[in-house]
Amino acid sequence: MSKRKRCGRPVLPRILVSAGEPSGDLHGARLVRECLTLCPELQVDAIGGEHLADSGAVLRADRTDKAVMGWLPVLSQLGSIIDYSASFVEELLIEPPDHLVVIDYPGLHGNLAAIAKRLGIPVTYYICPQVWAWAPWRIKRIASCADQLLVVIPFEEQLYSPYHSNVVHVGNPVFDHLSDAGPAPELPGYSGKPILALLPGSRRQELLNGLPALVSAAKELRKEQRDLDIWISCQRQELMPIVKRIVGNDDSIHIHSGEARALQSRARLAIVCSGTATLETAWHGVPMVVAYPANELQRSLYNLLGVSPFFSLVNLFAGEAVVPEKLVDPGDGAAVARLARPLLDESVAADQVSNLESLKRDRFRPGASLQAAKSILNQIPNSGVTLI
Repeated sequence: MSKRKRCGRPVLPRILVSAGEPSGDLHGARLVRECLTLCPELQVDAIGGEHLADSGAVLRADRTDKAVMGWLPVLSQLGSIIDYSASFVEELLIEPPDHLVVIDYPGLHGNLAAIAKRLGIPVTYYICPQVWAWAPWRIKRIASCADQLLVVIPFEEQLYSPYHSNVVHVGNPVFDHLSDAGPAPELPGYSGKPILALLPGSRRQELLNGLPALVSAAKELRKEQRDLDIWISCQRQELMPIVKRIVGNDDSIHIHSGEARALQSRARLAIVCSGTATLETAWHGVPMVVAYPANELQRSLYNLLGVSPFFSLVNLFAGEAVVPEKLVDPGDGAAVARLARPLLDESVAADQVSNLESLKRDRFRPGASLQAAKSILNQIPNSGVTLI
């Protein structure tokens, strides 16, 4: 790999990896480890969280606790984003990396990637954001801000290719984590009863908008199958007060603060808000429905502008409706219950499990992080790494 020189001494090649939210931090850490395995002399700086800090990268800043979704939450963080962007640009000017890798999170990374590219710094966008689901007009802009696009959903390669000549489908890093995760952790308090798992997401807005409907639906379903044990997954400790406030004084509802797979590996049925949790739940072969909170305007915009007939990752990977999915009004537990009720029937649930097992066998393959690392290092001249 080519080396720059400073004060007569060679300077090792350096990349900067930026992850703006917890999932990006997790996937970024695995990416960094693969890069360092392929190229041990590489220097890696990172903007992320605890996972990137433990990956071999030098953590320059942590913004994972600032992650938000939606226009209003983004506006509430606008001052912070502007301040951070200014310091980011200053750092790029003082010590530009050989390559910038941004991971998902378009609210922050779209602008930063475009700035870096204008400064002549090569940019890879890893895990291109799913703007096709809610703002398809931004596809062209995302494509224009990077030199390379690494997509993780099969149909995205075809979606981005008209706007960019270097689009690579590397696979999905979720399967890397799942394939070597080992046995599921213990579930303290598990009674052995059938579990109805509620997976509302890991962001504050997702909990506030989606969890009330999930809890309401779960209570309705439990009236029809009284041995169901309701469990909620809350993987971020700082969000626990929100979950407890929504649950209220109902001691029959359990809250699990550890890894979600402790629930997913034992659940009889799951109600998921969308995101990678749908892939994780499918990996464990759990019957599920996907219910994402959206108001009437958001549903209308999706129906008008959406470029895919599905929004859940499971159905997108399958290319067909393997699991029921629906955009529901926040708080409309009755709609969620109607969606999930058929899966209380053992034969209906068994049919879905069979389809999920086929999907896992045919489409859920690990190796995305390694392929992404090869693609990135292949962009740095004379790296000696060839994309296979």
